Amino acid sequence: MSNTMLKIIAMVAMIFDHLWRFFPNSPYFFHWIGRISAPIFLFCCVLGYVHTSNKKRFFIRIYSLSIIVEFMNLILKIDDLRMNFIRTIFLVTVIIFIIDKFREKNKNAKLYLYVFIGWQIITTVGIYYLLYMGGVTDEAIFLITSLTANIMFLDGGILFVLMGVLMFIFKDNKLKFSIYFIILTGIYVILFNSPLILKLESVLVNYSLFYLLFNLISYMILGIHPMAVTVDILFGNPQWMMIFSLPFIFMYNGKKGRGLKYLFYIFYPLHIAILYICSMIFR
Repeated sequence: MSNTMLKIIAMVAMIFDHLWRFFPNSPYFFHWIGRISAPIFLFCCVLGYVHTSNKKRFFIRIYSLSIIVEFMNLILKIDDLRMNFIRTIFLVTVIIFIIDKFREKNKNAKLYLYVFIGWQIITTVGIYYLLYMGGVTDEAIFLITSLTANIMFLDGGILFVLMGVLMFIFKDNKLKFSIYFIILTGIYVILFNSPLILKLESVLVNYSLFYLLFNLISYMILGIHPMAVTVDILFGNPQWMMIFSLPFIFMYNGKKGRGLKYLFYIFYPLHIAILYICSMIFR
């Protein structure tokens, strides 16, 4: 299965998922189908980074698209403002670029790492201040996080960034790839489909500093809102079904396929806008 075919499968799965999201009466199994989409897109992102002949242009395209999507969310006033998986993909590419430089023993590798960590710390502190002290709206915060390529409020949370990075590290070893993917899926279930987060919140609520840190890590970085935690793995949060993306990923045959280079860049914001507008018209 070529890279192009993987992208098409991921796009079809994503359409099903977003139909369920925007049209409340859609069958719930549409949401199940959509769970395979994000891991496949992340894998295709890794392939894109590995095979691109111009990494600078590659970064600019993904970053620009993430900004376009965020402005689209803002203009259309889409309720789910975290629907911007492009920013998640962009952060994956930045981190694997740094890893790549260490593998190449590039003399600037440590500098890239320190700049990235420093930038994330500075922007996180600034965004946290604006959110709680500056009276800035949520819409503005989401736009700022996209403009600054910050790790907060990611679509999918930081776990999906970790998933993409590990895909890059283990891309040539299917056994290790499978093991890490299964472990990461298990961690997701523990965090999102067990009482762990709720118990931690109840313990830390009496300790203001620790509670603030808990909220920062769980909600803003991991993407776990305590109210959204559920033990219902079928109809509550079925993200664990992303495990079914593995067979598709392992069918990759090393070929590019027909390319369709800009299809995804156009398709992602366009289909969200169309589905959202249609949902408003027919609501």
